[in-house]
Amino acid sequence: MLIETNGLVVLVAAGTLLFGVIGTILAGIIAVITVVFLSLRLTAQFSELTEDVIRTTSIDRTHRLDPTGPAELTRLARAVNRLVDRVDSDISEDTAERIRLASILNSMREGVVVVDDQGVIESANPASGEMLSSIGTVEPGMQLTSLTNHPDVIAVVNRSIESETPVSAEIELFDNQRTLMAVSTPFPRPDSDVVRALLLLTDLTDLRRLDTTRREFVSNASHELRTPLAGIRASAETLHRGAMDDPESRKQFLRMIREDVDRMDQLIAEMLELSRLESGESPMELENVEPKKLVDTAIKQFSAVAVDAEIELKTSFSAELPQVSVDAKKIDHVFTNLISNAVKWTPAGGTVTVKGWIDDETVWFSIADTGQGIEPEHMPHIFERFFKTDAARSQPGTGLGLSIARHIVEAHGGVISATSSVGEGSEFAFTVLAATPE
Repeated sequence: MLIETNGLVVLVAAGTLLFGVIGTILAGIIAVITVVFLSLRLTAQFSELTEDVIRTTSIDRTHRLDPTGPAELTRLARAVNRLVDRVDSDISEDTAERIRLASILNSMREGVVVVDDQGVIESANPASGEMLSSIGTVEPGMQLTSLTNHPDVIAVVNRSIESETPVSAEIELFDNQRTLMAVSTPFPRPDSDVVRALLLLTDLTDLRRLDTTRREFVSNASHELRTPLAGIRASAETLHRGAMDDPESRKQFLRMIREDVDRMDQLIAEMLELSRLESGESPMELENVEPKKLVDTAIKQFSAVAVDAEIELKTSFSAELPQVSVDAKKIDHVFTNLISNAVKWTPAGGTVTVKGWIDDETVWFSIADTGQGIEPEHMPHIFERFFKTDAARSQPGTGLGLSIARHIVEAHGGVISATSSVGEGSEFAFTVLAATPE
């Protein structure tokens, strides 16, 4: 622009020197026309630059100004482009950081909720909605009551905001049977006087259930051990008071002591086995075995008992039943436990039937009896540790057999289930995988 102005001055001076007054007038007219033309072009360039700036800053961040034209406009365009590049870089970094934080929150197992002192949710990750069993998706701007109506959860948030100190509480949610640890930590909003709270929810359900199971296990184990110990003490005291001198009495009480010791030994062995199975420390020695061989081995152990109890033991197998890949000793434990229970609860004249069949590459086994059956209220608990259907626990057994059987079957990748009708009998079925052809 400076060069163009100097050119006009030179043009007017040259016209005056060469042509006098007429030259001056003509040069002035040409200068005016040139100035008007340059002004119009400059105005157009400024308008175009203005539109580019508006587009760049509010519509399209990828657009950049054209750095051509007069020097002043070129410098301005380049400065604006550098500014936009810097802003775009900052926005991109901020967006990436937001996405990263959102991904972390969404993948967290703990529930995270940010809520202000008016009860308005600023953010909530999916885990929080799952833990609190909220209906529908919780979005920012919704009230905390849309996430949960539980008074204890809301009270933790309100107390932390009012006291401006962290507040925690263990909360029982009876609608979804969860136990949560809720920790609310207040923090102010930097740009206002509004106080927000960060609510962190941790699911303690499995931990509490495990603790309950542990306490029940210790209690039941103590009870089961106390019974044979009491028998041993009573027998020993009786012998000490004089029964030792009577050969028949001595023989009877020593037999009773031996039976109680065997009972304790069986209980301890089964507790150890169950512990190894639950912890995964019981190795699986898989081999391909004929299903009929597994059943025949188990039935032989009870053939004499069945004859004495006047119970018929039968087998029924599908044709061409394939080999199964199992730990033969562990699966034998399953058969032994299920057949033993069936024989024990079947009256004289009854029948115990062991079946085998294949369904979709899965081999099924079942042990059905015509015994007294299991009460419906007991069915959900029969695979629990130490559970016995007789409340007096007068029947022999540790109450661990079915629990061990379940763990063995599940360790083989199978499932075990039971059906029963009172007065008609029960049937226990489990699955194992067919062996892969070599």
